[in-house]
Amino acid sequence: METSSQETLAAIDQRIANDKLAKFKGAARVSIRHLEFPHPTRQIDRKAIQQLIRDFDGEGCIREEPSHRIPVIVDNSILQAGLEKLSLTTETFRAKADHPPFLELESGVKLECLHGQHRILAAKEHLAASQWWWVVDIYGTDLNKDTKQALREGYSYSAKYTSGEVFRHMRLCHYDNDPVGVQRWRGRFSPSQDKFLTQLLKRPTLVAALDSVLHIQGIWREFYIGSLDVFLFPKCDEEIAHYINSTKVIFTHIFNGNMAAMMRTDPTSIESIQSRSPALSKSDYEFIRENMGSGELFPEIVDPLERADIAQRLLASEELMPSLYTLIKDIRYLKQPAEFLSKLLPASRKKTLRQRWFHYFTGTGLDGGGILIQQGVSGPYTTVPRGHQDAFDVCYQQLWLCSYRVCKYPNAYSRLQLAELASRLGFSTPKIKFEVTQDPAQAMVEKALQDVFYTLRPNEKFNFDAYKASPLIASFKEYINSQDTIRIHSAFPQITVTGKGAPLSCRCGHGPMDTRDLAHLFLDKINVPLSKYRRDGDEISSFYVKRSRHIAFFGTIDLTGSQEGPSMHPVPACLPLHRHQLDVSRPAVESTGSTPATNRQARSPDEGIESNQVVLFKERMVRFIENGATVGEVPFRKEDVNNQAKEYADQGRKLSLIQGPYFTWQDCFDILTRTKKSAVIVTTVVESLAGKRRRGEDLPQRLQPATKEAFDFEMNEDEDEEEEL
Repeated sequence: METSSQETLAAIDQRIANDKLAKFKGAARVSIRHLEFPHPTRQIDRKAIQQLIRDFDGEGCIREEPSHRIPVIVDNSILQAGLEKLSLTTETFRAKADHPPFLELESGVKLECLHGQHRILAAKEHLAASQWWWVVDIYGTDLNKDTKQALREGYSYSAKYTSGEVFRHMRLCHYDNDPVGVQRWRGRFSPSQDKFLTQLLKRPTLVAALDSVLHIQGIWREFYIGSLDVFLFPKCDEEIAHYINSTKVIFTHIFNGNMAAMMRTDPTSIESIQSRSPALSKSDYEFIRENMGSGELFPEIVDPLERADIAQRLLASEELMPSLYTLIKDIRYLKQPAEFLSKLLPASRKKTLRQRWFHYFTGTGLDGGGILIQQGVSGPYTTVPRGHQDAFDVCYQQLWLCSYRVCKYPNAYSRLQLAELASRLGFSTPKIKFEVTQDPAQAMVEKALQDVFYTLRPNEKFNFDAYKASPLIASFKEYINSQDTIRIHSAFPQITVTGKGAPLSCRCGHGPMDTRDLAHLFLDKINVPLSKYRRDGDEISSFYVKRSRHIAFFGTIDLTGSQEGPSMHPVPACLPLHRHQLDVSRPAVESTGSTPATNRQARSPDEGIESNQVVLFKERMVRFIENGATVGEVPFRKEDVNNQAKEYADQGRKLSLIQGPYFTWQDCFDILTRTKKSAVIVTTVVESLAGKRRRGEDLPQRLQPATKEAFDFEMNEDEDEEEEL
């Protein structure tokens, strides 16, 4: 099969070479004022232009080099008019290709360039106006489609494609039903990159998620195929897909669903806004306002009204702006806690980490129909009504939060803390059962007693009798168990602080702030409305970064289970386990790097809530799910639900429950009410982008949704409620 594919590509390459030779008219120097790029394969990249200018400064602007020429399409009448001024025949002109003459064209004449946009923009900045010319290879308008595409993909003496951009073009060819294009782009990968790519293509959840953001052109430069080992080997496919879908949702909102605008995004602008939260950070707000106003951000979007709308939506964004670059960095943050979680499970090469934990979820941790929520390392616990909740998801997220906490201070208690929580929440594996029987305190106290002897009597030899010391060891362990961990007084942490806050460089991936805020990494602290958090300044806190990262990977959870308002169900703390009660995975008092309490001006009205209570303010929510990941979430109110459903329907996407037929957006709320469901499945119908993928302005017309009647089904108001899914 591989040999056959190579032979096919070789035959196509030969056909393209023959067509280029047959349609080649000659070469000429032309004013760059006559050059235009109506169908660029990439948007303008200022970094690439600056690099070319540096190359010109160091090496000179070598325009005559054959590999630096720009291929253009010229109408025969325009070419003949230029040749008449030179008194050259067609044959003579073609023979002069090695010594191209200057071709003078009429004012207003434009030549369609197939590539070379960045080198021309760099030349305009580097050269004096009197030297504004470039050498072009001229082809006739009858050039074959495949030949044109091959010339468009050329990149000598210009900005080379990154592996992420190559992957994007390869997948676009896949959706264009262009297997030759797929092979041609894939051929650009190195053997090691192609090995990772082969593994990626076997992971449909990840591929589907990546395909869903192909239209956001600017995010692909920093997606390096060489980093796919980070992408693939945590086996966190569902979490990564959720992060990518969150990226799509945020960009779709900012650009108001305008796919043409998203295809005009550029890498430099994406890199400038990623990890920023302009609605919460004053410095981020000022940066984006200034650079949107000056045109530095998204320069390819020129319409004033469109830019103003994008700026308004961007400035109102509370989320940390994600990208594929921040995704790769944040996956590195997941790696260590994922390893901790994996060690409690039997090995599996095929299943994802989520699937493995789901397999061992017994549900025995449910308390009288409620789901246990851990509020502190040693308790207390509360319950929330199960209702419409996914009990596994609630428990699974708590395991991740626990793993975040313990992996930062790995010690003898780390696996024990994680195993005890897993057991209490209803997970059961042989390794969990083994870990909860361990007593790391015994060995640690024995060693401490021996150290006391060696310290006090360094010059004496003695035999340490652990049996005789057992009463003292037991007494010391009892004392440790009797001590309560000092708890943070405020109910909810701060999301903004005075001073510099979390620096941009520390908002994705690993950083020096990783060990902060561990006392707040509990589900009831992560899943509350932003209005309930303390705001003590103008810059975002390190806690907010961790909260945003967790939600990007896992989504939010409605802990109320009803629309009646706050729900509070205290649960007695668990009985002493006679192994540990003290949280030794972190300092007793957590430092958040915020302003000292004596200097704080704004205080939350919730600061006085007792530590053994949890107040959960979130109302019931409806989730819209695509490919297993939440792509939207709105309150369970008719107007909100149907408006969100309409937005998806207008994009040509279909709506359904987990099982059952498709329905129209107008019926969405009524169906959810009647079936007592709170999750809507969104299905995207993939349409070929053939011939349109590089012309963003044409895409919206191609993607208009089918009429809503195509999805209708008759609703019998008297029928029985659907079976519980």
